[in-house]
Amino acid sequence: MAPLVTPLSQIVGTQAVLNVLAKERYKLVAKETREYVRGMYGAHPAEISPEIKEKILRGAKEITVRPADLLEPMLPKIVNELPKDLIEKEEDYLTCALFPQAAMDFFKWRKEQKEK
Repeated sequence: MAPLVTPLSQIVGTQAVLNVLAKERYKLVAKETREYVRGMYGAHPAEISPEIKEKILRGAKEITVRPADLLEPMLPKIVNELPKDLIEKEEDYLTCALFPQAAMDFFKWRKEQKEK
């Protein structure tokens, strides 16, 4: 058996196991399967049958926009909420956006080191 290395192959593999365990296709649906069919991972390379779509979505609406357009902008919130005494350079905002907890710990440590 080949390893499941891509995200989509992992989603398909997980859904296959759920189908076998439930002894019925799509009786149990993984969150990632539902999100894929909704369009949260982008456009599908081929049309999905309406019957299968309905069974998986169970009333959830498909998205027709670019999934990233549904995200709230993070940077303005981070800029407004970060304690200004911890920020030394503009890149600190990006660090906090990518690694919030680690960034805060680092910023506090960095400040303590400078105060010594």
